[in-house]
Amino acid sequence: MSFDINVILDNWHYFAIGLGKTILICCISLPIGFALGALLALIRLRGGRVLNGIALAYIEIIRNIPFLVQVFLLFFALPFAGIRLSPMTAGIIALSSYAAAYFSEIVRGGIVSIAKGQGEAARALGLTYTQTFWKVLFPQIVGYVLPASTNLTITLIKESAALSIITVGELTYMAQDVIGRTYAPAEVFALLALLYWGLTAFLAALASRLETYLQPYRGLTRSASPQPARPQ
Repeated sequence: MSFDINVILDNWHYFAIGLGKTILICCISLPIGFALGALLALIRLRGGRVLNGIALAYIEIIRNIPFLVQVFLLFFALPFAGIRLSPMTAGIIALSSYAAAYFSEIVRGGIVSIAKGQGEAARALGLTYTQTFWKVLFPQIVGYVLPASTNLTITLIKESAALSIITVGELTYMAQDVIGRTYAPAEVFALLALLYWGLTAFLAALASRLETYLQPYRGLTRSASPQPARPQ
């Protein structure tokens, strides 16, 4: 058995379509999931006992049910209640709700990791609440949230492959379609792995650059740290 590169060259447009749809699904689902997660985090921090309980129950349920099972429930169980969703819509809703549960804990952890005294000190210096948030708190929140959010985003991109089960025409589904016509799984899965690796590696590199751009003070903070006294 030899590796036939023509399988890839003759079907590149199918992979391009699948990759484009994977990117589209993630570009829609992840911002929605992050926004919902941030809202859940604020509810857990500032909401009352009832709202906090509801938010916590949602987070625990979503985090403890496998993503594939959630996809099946949305696509196959909702029709029994008279709600029918297209594969694309069900996939976006499933990925968004799944992401929200995890983003909420990341955002909440970033907020509670900042000492309350920093905000109080900023206001004592005359900064408004808005200035305190954007100039003092936000850069530090990004420092806590961005690395964990990047890891979660990479995980969710890989989880999106499960949407092929409900016939969403993303990258894995298109790869399976090519295998069904060419009977060349080795070539197709090799390219599939390479495309997922390239997508996640690009995202990780972009997030690293973004983290450096949003935190220019890190190097100054380290260089300004007190040095141990030299022996006389």
